[in-house]
Amino acid sequence: MTETRAEKAQRLVDEGRVEISSISRFSTEAMVQGDAHRYHTILYKHGSFFCTCTWGSCHSHTRHLCAHALAVKLAAEKEQVP
Repeated sequence: MTETRAEKAQRLVDEGRVEISSISRFSTEAMVQGDAHRYHTILYKHGSFFCTCTWGSCHSHTRHLCAHALAVKLAAEKEQVP
């Protein structure tokens, strides 16, 4: 059975594969260790993203987040919870 993007993102967070390098009022930037490669990922506060993965090359700067960008979003939300 194939994972959904949301399932994969949660797994990446649970496995500690998201390394957030900066959080600003405009974006969150991270390196995400995917299943085969390491990806530079930026999640912009207005909802779009940039990622060096194949999905990101086609969908960056849209709101259709790749699993890596979604993982960054989940990890950042997790860090901000007291």
